[in-house]
Amino acid sequence: MEYFVTIEDALSKIEYLHSLTESKSKNGGCKRFIALNELARKIRVSLDALHYIPYEEYATLCAPANLLYRSMITDLMTSLFISQVDDKQLEDIIYIFDRNFTNSLKSALETNIEIRKETYPEDVEAFDEQATEYQEKLYDDLKDCLDSAKGEDWKLKSKKHICINGEKFDGQISQIYKILRTFKEVSGYAYAYQYYRLFSQSEHFSMMGRIINYKQTFHEGYYNKVRAFIYLGADFLYNKYSGSNL
Repeated sequence: MEYFVTIEDALSKIEYLHSLTESKSKNGGCKRFIALNELARKIRVSLDALHYIPYEEYATLCAPANLLYRSMITDLMTSLFISQVDDKQLEDIIYIFDRNFTNSLKSALETNIEIRKETYPEDVEAFDEQATEYQEKLYDDLKDCLDSAKGEDWKLKSKKHICINGEKFDGQISQIYKILRTFKEVSGYAYAYQYYRLFSQSEHFSMMGRIINYKQTFHEGYYNKVRAFIYLGADFLYNKYSGSNL
């Protein structure tokens, strides 16, 4: 029988998890707890942000709420994924996430510089200098993912190809879904991915989407199902690690 989970219910449970992982991440700096703490913090902030979306948004386009819920699903599934892998797999996973972030940062910098050069062609040399300065400033934070020396243009290290329980992983949420299904302890949570896909439609405009949205009675709809996943998932993680010395 489905039960009603309020934003406050989910928020209270995720705050317990955030406090626990905050304490454990400071005790030796274990990467598992640092990652879980950051993910719990993100979910907590997203849940709190839902309070600032006018109720009428839920009854019309719903996009702001849908995208927040989608983000929370990603964070929850990633947290559960991290909870299941061994230490070696975790190191590889963290590297893949960090490399993907570094690659996005590199692409954003290059695109930004090109746009500025096209807009202000007389300042090309100045923009090249700014790009070099920016790369040097961030180098120490990103060097584990770079195959270039400080002062050189960023060159990323080669990709790692890892496989977990027979499933390829290179950072995609669809891959996390497949891998979660292979872990008996958390396999049921994998199906939150179906709501991720549903809410992803909010990124794409359609005339039909203005009429057929997600406006089931608010407390009986998709949002409640996701809040239940968050509530139960946070409770599972809290119980798993509350006595752990990892």
